[in-house]
Amino acid sequence: MSKRAREKRTPEIEHEQFEAYGEYTYDYLHTQDGAGDAQAPAQPSVQAVRRAQKRRRTHGFFKFLGLLTALTIGLAVGQQTLFRLETVYVVGNEEKTPQEVVMASGLVRGRNMITIEEEDVAEALSKDHTIIFKGMQKEYPNTIYLYIEERKTVAAMQWLGILYTLDREGVVMKESTSSTPPAGMPVVTGFRVSNINVGQQLLVRSENQMEAYREIMEELELQMYQSQVAEINLADPSNIYLITVEGVTVRLGDASYMQAKIGAVRTDMAYLRQLGKTSGILDVTIPEDAKYMPED
Repeated sequence: MSKRAREKRTPEIEHEQFEAYGEYTYDYLHTQDGAGDAQAPAQPSVQAVRRAQKRRRTHGFFKFLGLLTALTIGLAVGQQTLFRLETVYVVGNEEKTPQEVVMASGLVRGRNMITIEEEDVAEALSKDHTIIFKGMQKEYPNTIYLYIEERKTVAAMQWLGILYTLDREGVVMKESTSSTPPAGMPVVTGFRVSNINVGQQLLVRSENQMEAYREIMEELELQMYQSQVAEINLADPSNIYLITVEGVTVRLGDASYMQAKIGAVRTDMAYLRQLGKTSGILDVTIPEDAKYMPED
């Protein structure tokens, strides 16, 4: 009996793929006839995948932390080296020099630009009553613009033997023992003073007096007529009068319609000068119907 050669049959390998737990894909090999199981290739476990994800997150966090630290250090170094004050421009000064204004502001060369606050500069400048702070502008990396206005002396007054000068808001500018008021500005009379200090606003018992003073001085300045007025009497805020440098008394009434009243004074006084009138009374309480009464 002849031997039959035994044929070894190589099982065909089928490949199946399915999802385990709906999350990770695994490959399984099996024989078609079940004669032997092929070993499945090694696949990462759920725990291994999670550990890898955790390592990636940790690496990303430390990378972000490193960048943040580098940025912080860069900003600190930039503040110390780049943003240093070098130049201050003063805008609005007339009599004061830029150096005087900068010195009063407290700004010094080399100061850190970022730490300079507008409120601090305003407070420093407020100690000089001749300066009105209007604003500040930073221009990085090293320049500041200061915007100011200078208080102007526009009137004088006598009180208890002392001569005081005032700005148009009633701030006391200077005091002097001189009895001669500055030329080219009116002397204010009739104020009922309660307190007076250089660098502060004049305090009077009647707020109507101060309101009338501001209205008159503003219009005299705007219409460039203050040099033509020798005296302003505010004793009665409802019956104000002024005296021109020629000697004409001008009745203004109260502080209403002051723009029209000062305009009428300018127009009528120009006519009276042509007539050579150096006295009398000009009534402009009704500006559109001004009346002149010569002195008896």
